[in-house]
Amino acid sequence: MLKKSFLFISVFSCLSTSTWAEENTPIKEIIWLQSYTPPFHIAKNEDAPQGGICDNLTEQLINEIDDVKHTRLIVPQERINKYLNEGQNICFPCVIHKKVNNHLFNYSTPTTVYPPFNIITTKELAPELSNKHGSPIKLINLLADPSYVYGQAAARKYTDKINTIIENTTAHHKASLSWSSENESQAVISRLSHGFLDYSIDYPFMSDYFVKHSKFKNIVSLAIEEDNREYVLGAVGCAANAPNNFAKQAISKINKALKNKVLNSEKYQQSQQFWLKQSFPEFNSHFKQQVLPITEQPTAELASTSHLSKD
Repeated sequence: MLKKSFLFISVFSCLSTSTWAEENTPIKEIIWLQSYTPPFHIAKNEDAPQGGICDNLTEQLINEIDDVKHTRLIVPQERINKYLNEGQNICFPCVIHKKVNNHLFNYSTPTTVYPPFNIITTKELAPELSNKHGSPIKLINLLADPSYVYGQAAARKYTDKINTIIENTTAHHKASLSWSSENESQAVISRLSHGFLDYSIDYPFMSDYFVKHSKFKNIVSLAIEEDNREYVLGAVGCAANAPNNFAKQAISKINKALKNKVLNSEKYQQSQQFWLKQSFPEFNSHFKQQVLPITEQPTAELASTSHLSKD
């Protein structure tokens, strides 16, 4: 009996030691996923020298975290879950921050603030939608209105509340989904601009981007009643089911870099203002109150945007 107990304890001890060693082996690589979704990710050009909303963030994190290999991988949005489920060592720089980690992601501290979701439609149709369904738009009534065609990127998700409203209205069964792997967001905007869709749901800065940086000049955004949040926090998310305790280790490195350098970086703050401030006038105040406090440094005024494009 004593021998059996000793054997059990020895085996248990070996397994525990093996598990501990596996979970605490330093990670060697972070794979940074990005999708075909401007303005979150775009190539640098004269109109956007800092890249997209999440590009400067990714670049600075790669530069600050110098003890691991970094790989950037561009994938269609609908394939992101595939990489998550496969348990690869991936982090995604453009997720919505949650206070509690879940089965998909461990979350970094907040990295930015987005405005709430809006209706995206055309200049021609906007007055009609507002007259019929209010200002702000009552989303549940609009989605249930068979007079208009709703569309979205196939992989697009919103808040739990908005997702539930979509799923419980006739729009869910008649929605026109865009499956383009090249640029899901542009596919929806193109169909809106040409009248194949009547409206979609997205952030208001999406309409700003396509009006300024594409041929689709007739796109506008309208506030919706069901998303009355003041702001939405962004974050980095790392794959929760990756082996070797990857997510915990990666987020620890990311949070340290955010706190020590990135969030207070003038270039990073300017990159966020460039894309977000026009359709979100409260950006600066929310950024200072909700994002900068984690740096535990005196909150300085955000960098001036006087030199940025005002087109």
